[in-house]
Amino acid sequence: MQCHVIYFTVLLLCFFAAIARGQSPPEAVEAYNRAAARYNKGDLDGAIAEFTRAIEISLRPGAPRGGAEGAFYLGRVRILDPLAASAYSNRGLMRYLKLDFDGAIDDCTRALEINPRLADAYNFRGISHSARKEFDAALRDFNRALKIDPRNTDALNNRGVAHTEKGDYDNAIADFDRAIKLNPRLAEAYNNRGFALRKKGDKAGALRDFDQALAINPRMALGYFGRGLVWLDLEDLEQAITEFSLAIERDPQMALAIANRGLALLGQGKDSEADLEISRALALDPLLKIELEKSIALINRWRQKRQ
Repeated sequence: MQCHVIYFTVLLLCFFAAIARGQSPPEAVEAYNRAAARYNKGDLDGAIAEFTRAIEISLRPGAPRGGAEGAFYLGRVRILDPLAASAYSNRGLMRYLKLDFDGAIDDCTRALEINPRLADAYNFRGISHSARKEFDAALRDFNRALKIDPRNTDALNNRGVAHTEKGDYDNAIADFDRAIKLNPRLAEAYNNRGFALRKKGDKAGALRDFDQALAINPRMALGYFGRGLVWLDLEDLEQAITEFSLAIERDPQMALAIANRGLALLGQGKDSEADLEISRALALDPLLKIELEKSIALINRWRQKRQ
């Protein structure tokens, strides 16, 4: 079945930047640590509030500081505390995760005004640009992150995703190759390389990468989703449905997997089941409507030719 299918390739490996010690007020460090704890519990709003507190304290004139600077009364002098840069950067990440891409870009830019060598801030700003489909801006930021830290596998992987989105699959694969060489256990890089290989027509290579990603992380819904897309390409609808079902088991809100399972059911002639799946996918993500309408038309034409 040569029909258009909806695909999704994204990897976001997000680690908190190291806390700046010594010149940072103890209260700011405590707020920063509370923010990290909130994030680990899935409380993004709480994390944002604590990062905001860390920023306010660390930039407050006259705040007591550790290390050598603690011996001086700073009065009204404004201190550009490295912890504030990390807190801005990570607050930007929280805003990204809440889909506030403008806020994320603004926070990361503020972080870089304080510390222009903070690779994470470029990385987080890059994924925010990618989310807004501003791939050239994203690539510039990933390049800056990698100039600072050439072994940053997060930035390598995310740059590979931006290349994939621009249709530059060779450069994407090169980035994923480098990330995997540096970290052979980076499941997301295998998974994303699988998507790029699929787009180049290398179905066998794509399946190998999806298999490897799932061997490292069996809970990765996108790995099963990727395998499902390849089996759709190969017109093995039953196997595709199995893979999409495994993806949905791991992520019940994954509208793309539900939509593509519906398309596979439609290809099998199971119209009523397909309608239920497609309706469920649209309820989760109404923006899929146009793509689904195109796909349904293609599948119906494919079915007519097979009759």
